[in-house]
Amino acid sequence: MNHEEQIKVAEQALANVPVEMVPFSQLALSPLNVRKAEPDPVKLQELADTIKAVGVLHNLIVHRLPDGHLGAAAGGRRFRALNILLSAGAITAEYAVPVKVVDDDMAEEISAIENFEVEGMHPADQIMSFSRISAKGKTASEIGAAMGYSTTHVQKFLRLAGMAPSLLAELAEDKINVDQLQALSASEDHERQLNTWQNAYGIYKTPKELRNEVLRGEVAAAGNRLLEFVGRDAYEKAGGGFRFDLFTDEGFISDTVLLQTLTRQKLTEIADGIAQAEGWKWSEGRTDGISNYGDDAQKYLLLNLPHGELTPDESARFDALDKQLEVLSEQDDSDDADHDALEQAADACQAEMSAIEKTAENRAWTDDVRANGGVVVSLKGNVISVRRGVMLRSDIPEIEKKAGVNNTIASIRTEGDAPEVSQAKPLSAVLAKSLSSERTLAVQAALSAQPQMALVIFVHDCLKSTFDHGSHALSTLKVTLNAKTGLMLDNAPTSADGLAMQHLTAMHDAWQKLLPEDWHKSWDWLLTWDTQQLIAIMGYCLAKTLDGASERLSDKDGKAGKDLEPVEALLNFTLRDWWQPTKANFFGRISKELISDSLSQAGLGGASRDVLKMKKGDAAERAEEDISQTRWVPECLLPVTDTPVLPESDAVMAADSNGSATDTQVTETPSESTHIAA
Repeated sequence: MNHEEQIKVAEQALANVPVEMVPFSQLALSPLNVRKAEPDPVKLQELADTIKAVGVLHNLIVHRLPDGHLGAAAGGRRFRALNILLSAGAITAEYAVPVKVVDDDMAEEISAIENFEVEGMHPADQIMSFSRISAKGKTASEIGAAMGYSTTHVQKFLRLAGMAPSLLAELAEDKINVDQLQALSASEDHERQLNTWQNAYGIYKTPKELRNEVLRGEVAAAGNRLLEFVGRDAYEKAGGGFRFDLFTDEGFISDTVLLQTLTRQKLTEIADGIAQAEGWKWSEGRTDGISNYGDDAQKYLLLNLPHGELTPDESARFDALDKQLEVLSEQDDSDDADHDALEQAADACQAEMSAIEKTAENRAWTDDVRANGGVVVSLKGNVISVRRGVMLRSDIPEIEKKAGVNNTIASIRTEGDAPEVSQAKPLSAVLAKSLSSERTLAVQAALSAQPQMALVIFVHDCLKSTFDHGSHALSTLKVTLNAKTGLMLDNAPTSADGLAMQHLTAMHDAWQKLLPEDWHKSWDWLLTWDTQQLIAIMGYCLAKTLDGASERLSDKDGKAGKDLEPVEALLNFTLRDWWQPTKANFFGRISKELISDSLSQAGLGGASRDVLKMKKGDAAERAEEDISQTRWVPECLLPVTDTPVLPESDAVMAADSNGSATDTQVTETPSESTHIAA
């Protein structure tokens, strides 16, 4: 279809839609506008000058947005040009603009037709547009016929829609071209795509080299979790092969893409069966578990797991198993006991108790959540993992319109369905961010009390910027004239009443009392302050720019807030002086197994065993109470050179023998007095 035919299609679709005149203040740029790349600023200014001279000659195509505005789906350049005129004072917010109001589906299609006709769309915009229109049921041939492209072209771009989101972002910024992206699409593994691209340089960035590299490397068949799940026969029947050599009996998998595909297909079948049986709106199968950070966080919202009420029969069985665990624990204390057999029996009890709780939890999902949410089935190690209560972020605006459903959308979960097998990343992204933010607040408080040290760090950052232009070392302080304390509180709401925030608030209030009326209008009053006062208040302001928050633990040593370590060393800082783990900020957000491990690391062996027999909430409360008598903090919050500080031996013995906290308190706090030069 040529341009003229495309225009006729658009005209026919809009022929019966009347033109309305609306004030510019009612308009907004629509999210359905297919053109995302910013227009040429020179051409945009020329358009603005034309509109100023002769008005808007062609109406905009708009549709109604949830907030009541009219979104410009076609005519985005005219909207931007009008905005330039409004900012320059050439028009008012009441300036009348001709529009045609259409529904959402027509808005996006007309937007695509217009933008393809006006000037060639950026490939990234084409991919997004094709993908959205395809999701509405249009075939590649139908899309191509409407937009003037071949079916093959549309199919190629639809395939590219499944690439790693960060690569698509680079395409939009012209940092990678379509041919390179297509070469990387030979693998469906996003991580492999990214690794190949990030490590490519020079000639190795040609499509041929990228394709060879992304397909390079075979995976050993022995112990491969995906092959064990799919089955060797099924893999070979689907056309998969193996390469054998003198050193392997089972060979190497030659088609990892096929194996990934077969795995997803099998997981999808399982997910579909669960969704149909339980009434979920949608389902998905994937090789890796769903997470609440990175690309997944942009697409999904993971609802908090509901509290499941046990039936009378389930409750009776649960209590019986709990008593059985107590008996097994008592028997295990005997020196001549068969500890292996007792541990296996205890594990069986725990497994059955977990299954009972899981059944009740699954039953507790409400009908409205099932009608709007989905279920994701994946592999965790060699075990099938089922994650219910997953919402598509793209569905949230529509769901929020439905009465009652919005109340079921809670915050993103902070722990997994089961303890992570990997020890390198045992914490969720939300908890890692929360802990690193708590650590940041504590260091902020300590640094604000030592303004001379804040000045040292700041001067060092200035030197790196001024005298070492080629340095890749990042600044320690994030001096953007924006304090980061509020962001840390958003990440870790449980820290609002903590010692660090008490210190920062007291210092903030004390400084604020010294500021004269209308202080922000002039700095003349600062000329009366001596150097020491200036350094002191500057140190406080600089301390609040510190930002050590991160969603991920450091790769090498699994630390939360690792970037804070140099500052901590400078201050002779000890986190336990400012912060202690509680049910709210830590124990209630990890599994019982990790709670037990924490108590064991703190030297509380008896409590460590006890919590495994408790319900999760009770175990978290017990851990908070017992840990409060120690100087223990999670290993992920300690500097690499530090080792966990065990509690005093008397406190340990008392806690282990009595099974609860004693009156012995082993705590240290910094001086509560805050000195400010007056």
